[in-house]
Amino acid sequence: MALYKNMQLDDITSFINGELIPQTEREIKNLIEPRKKQGGYFVVTRQIFCMLDFLGAVYAGYPKSERLQDVDGRKISTSRKTIKFMKAFFKPRTVYTTNKISMLHSMYRNGLVHLYQPKALRFRGGRLDWFIYKGKNHLKQLKVNTNKGIYVFNDVHHLKIINFSRKYKRYYLAICINELYKDFIKAVKLYESKLKLKTYIQGNWRTTVNAICEPR
Repeated sequence: MALYKNMQLDDITSFINGELIPQTEREIKNLIEPRKKQGGYFVVTRQIFCMLDFLGAVYAGYPKSERLQDVDGRKISTSRKTIKFMKAFFKPRTVYTTNKISMLHSMYRNGLVHLYQPKALRFRGGRLDWFIYKGKNHLKQLKVNTNKGIYVFNDVHHLKIINFSRKYKRYYLAICINELYKDFIKAVKLYESKLKLKTYIQGNWRTTVNAICEPR
């Protein structure tokens, strides 16, 4: 099912349930649970953040004030819109805090999608690095192969910031791809339930999708 102009509520929900979620399950779930145990780390996060760009765009909308100044359509999807979607629908909020969402987006969206790997960030006068793991959310201990050797992390949780070296102010943001995937699916379903109740969110979808369908 392709996107098309002036989609009504039934069309939108059919697209979400018949296209977006099944596509995510086909293309991403198999990367988490393949026949081989390894693999899928960068691909999963890259795919999810590409989906989030679209969802942020349709959630925030593409108002006339933007359309008049945006001849090339560069503002249909923006980082601000993606972050707005994540703040609204990713749960629990104790895990997906405003700061964690901003870090996650800066590290994984801008770095991973455009520059092959996630970006390191400045953090508390030091450096915030990343590592990705697979499986259970909470691990008592995890060995991670880095470019400086094997590091051992204790008490690992999804989106937990680990103070690895106080002396060198080295921190790590842990990402569990299984948890990120599950939370993404929940966020899409929560968005759909709100979309059904709010006509302005339906209108935002139409202004965005109508613009996507315009030739440029």
